[in-house]
Amino acid sequence: MTDHQPVVGSSGGARRVIGRVISVASIAAVAIAIAVALRQWSTRPQTDDATVRANFVGIAPQVSGQIVELSIHDNQQVNKGDPLFVIDRRPYEIALERVRATLALTRSEVDGLRNGAATAAAGVSKAQAQLSASAAEVVRLETQLHNADDHFKRLEALLPQQFVTIDRVEEARTQRDTTAAALEATRAQHEATEAALSQARTERTRAADAVGDNEGFNARLAAAEAAVHSAELDLGYCSVVAPFSGKVVNLNISEGAFAHTGTEVFILVDTRTWYVVANFRETQLRHIPAGATADLYLQSEPGKHYRGTVVGLGWAVLPENGTSVMGLPHVERSLDWIRLAARFPVRIQVDDPDDSFRLGASAVATVHGALRADSR
Repeated sequence: MTDHQPVVGSSGGARRVIGRVISVASIAAVAIAIAVALRQWSTRPQTDDATVRANFVGIAPQVSGQIVELSIHDNQQVNKGDPLFVIDRRPYEIALERVRATLALTRSEVDGLRNGAATAAAGVSKAQAQLSASAAEVVRLETQLHNADDHFKRLEALLPQQFVTIDRVEEARTQRDTTAAALEATRAQHEATEAALSQARTERTRAADAVGDNEGFNARLAAAEAAVHSAELDLGYCSVVAPFSGKVVNLNISEGAFAHTGTEVFILVDTRTWYVVANFRETQLRHIPAGATADLYLQSEPGKHYRGTVVGLGWAVLPENGTSVMGLPHVERSLDWIRLAARFPVRIQVDDPDDSFRLGASAVATVHGALRADSR
């Protein structure tokens, strides 16, 4: 028995060495696994807090009226320009005919007013000519009166010496007085002509204002034409078409319903572009550059793999603490010493969407990020 004791001791020592090696290898494997996991967490951030998103708009008519045609049904896929529904056109057709008639009347009125303005302008020209003529007549009579008065005074001075007869002096006096009377009448006529010219100019201005012309632009006609264009636009709005290709959602009306201007009738989801909005911890955002690729999975289709591209990182979320109240920061008291990282939304555009995508569906996103040089 003594001969075999060293063998037993040697075997026990070997087992101890092997145990140590296994322990060290296990620790090393765990360390490697942790390092790989940390590396994977750094270079491939992943979250299951993600939802499918798409742009959508509420389809609302731009005119009010009864829906007389409904060309779609709920959850229908439509293409851009496809008819959606039609609002009763008759009231808007009547309104269009009314403003067209108003436009025709306005054109006739403007033509008449332009003729009146032309007549008023001719009246101004005529009054100006009469004023010029009367002014010239006043000057002529003033000169004639001056000469007649001089002639009378010369003859009157010769009368005491009997170089002239009394008849000739009286004739000169009569000539002077007649010229003076004619001058006064002409001056009165000249003043009347000035008043007539002022009145003609006022009428011309009033007529021009009534026409509404301004540098080749007529305000009255423009207003009537604008009313016609507005009525034509309203009539065109009676037929509502799809502004883009998408899917009809939340359609809960039928023909005969009354649609109101600006009130949504249903939702149209833009199926041309799909996004996954994934919420990542703020400590992961530095590993998610814009333009990075991403692997996407839908929880409704876990076996399908989709690819995406990061198009943007969220820059704002509503803070729970530290908000301002009446201009002062409000910080709640807390005994929690663990500070949870905030989550920010990351928008990922889906590269190869199919019919499996639904607005609001849950998804899992893994971003193929890269550590920045400064973080290394």
